[in-house]
Amino acid sequence: MQTQVALETSHSTVADASLRQQYAEFPTGFRKVRSHLGAAGYNIVISGFPFHAVRQNYLRACGMKIGKKVALMRGAIIIRPDQISIGSNCIIGFNCFLGGEGGIQIGNNVNLASFTTILGGYHDIDDPTFKSILNPVIIDDYAWIATRVTIAGGVRIGRGAVVAAGAVVTKDVPPYHVVGGVPAKKIKERKPEACVYEFDYQPWFF
Repeated sequence: MQTQVALETSHSTVADASLRQQYAEFPTGFRKVRSHLGAAGYNIVISGFPFHAVRQNYLRACGMKIGKKVALMRGAIIIRPDQISIGSNCIIGFNCFLGGEGGIQIGNNVNLASFTTILGGYHDIDDPTFKSILNPVIIDDYAWIATRVTIAGGVRIGRGAVVAAGAVVTKDVPPYHVVGGVPAKKIKERKPEACVYEFDYQPWFF
């Protein structure tokens, strides 16, 4: 229950106001058709197809921006692909959930381990209509998000930051900080000079 409340009330750190403005809460016309039907087609059929190029090119056709040498593993659930951008040399693990309703921006050389959940916003629990509040998530270069992490809408994960397995992130994580727990708190700091590698990982049939 405490985790649920933390997720619903952690909105003092909006990731980036300018980024927030560029995303459309409710797409219309062709964009709506491409986004909603495209996501449905991906999540039902294409997500399990055993070729990276097929999955990624399909998502690009749905408006998603994907850089070079990206591994997007099978089983990911994608919401609003037209509002998600992934940089180059990234790894998105098996069965991740990318809720792009509020916008998701992922930098270069980012590793999202399997079963990571990124939420696009939250509901106002005091509003009689249970109003949706959509906020973007930004994950900067060289961040490592370990398995089964949940990231709330409106959060920015700084360059080189590390989020330990199973953590729930409700506030911004400064660059090079290592955090963990529910809610996530600082454990230590990472050496900035370690963040020079480039991922090139696209295993066949995964």
